[in-house]
Amino acid sequence: MNRYLPYLFLLLALAVPHVTRGTQTEFAIELLITGIFALSLNILIGRLGLISFGHGMFLGVGAYLAAFQLRNVTDNLFLLLLAALLVGAVIALLVGALVLRLGGVGFVMITIAMCQLVYVVILSTQTWSGGINGLTSIPRPTFWKDAPAWLSLDTGATFFYVALACLVVFIWLLKRLDASAMGSVFEGIRQNPGRMLALGYPVRAFQLTGFVMAGAAAAVAGALHASLFGFVDPTVFFWTTSGEVILMVILGGATALYGPLVGAMIFLALFHYLSGLTDHWRLVLGLVFVVVVLYAPRGLVPLMAEAWTRRRNRHTTMSPVRPEVRS
Repeated sequence: MNRYLPYLFLLLALAVPHVTRGTQTEFAIELLITGIFALSLNILIGRLGLISFGHGMFLGVGAYLAAFQLRNVTDNLFLLLLAALLVGAVIALLVGALVLRLGGVGFVMITIAMCQLVYVVILSTQTWSGGINGLTSIPRPTFWKDAPAWLSLDTGATFFYVALACLVVFIWLLKRLDASAMGSVFEGIRQNPGRMLALGYPVRAFQLTGFVMAGAAAAVAGALHASLFGFVDPTVFFWTTSGEVILMVILGGATALYGPLVGAMIFLALFHYLSGLTDHWRLVLGLVFVVVVLYAPRGLVPLMAEAWTRRRNRHTTMSPVRPEVRS
């Protein structure tokens, strides 16, 4: 049954644009894009044991790059995503080569520092980045010039399916990674990097590989985010953006493939609906997070999986055994 659940949820997702309208569809697209962002960070947290408070930097790089392309260069969706993927990977390679020299608290602090440095740079470059006001009036991308109207990304349904396709491809790649030899090495590094180094594995090289993967995927999410809202501002580089996505990963479960995706959906749902009900929504969100950490330290998805397994085992144990009929 468990193996069919992802396909069931995929079928339900395909129906979303047909039962939502306007801002509802836009919110559903935001959920998918944020899910990609959270899953990208989990390459570091869930597979390598690296907690980065600077992951929002790559989201911002993809967003500002997409804004520049859409306003000045091209509106082609494929070129947009390809550029975000490549530039995000290159910047992650350069940043990772620097920050991975440190471990533990040093790694956390240097990622915060670099993210804040980029934030200050964006604020001080009014001429091309818009400064504190950001960039507005970003047009939507297109599949190609003179594409038919039903393929226009100005409609929420088409954009939703593009974001869903990106998410599905990314999840498929993550599953392939987890099933590969590299995925096994990543897991070994997460559990005990010292032992893996003693066994002869180049730990830092594998960490850098994962860092590049995570940065490239986050940049793609940033490009989709800027294209969706037609706006990007420097707050995407602020350390709180990275802090929020860490909460999403922990909330859903870093050790579960779909944990960060579920965590992102829960976090955004609470954010959108609680902020409309009370000005103290951060307090409620904080209390929810504290309860999850206390009673589900591995995250909600592993908790639900374990509960389902116990229920199934109990049902199997209580099922009556039919006596054999001898002929």
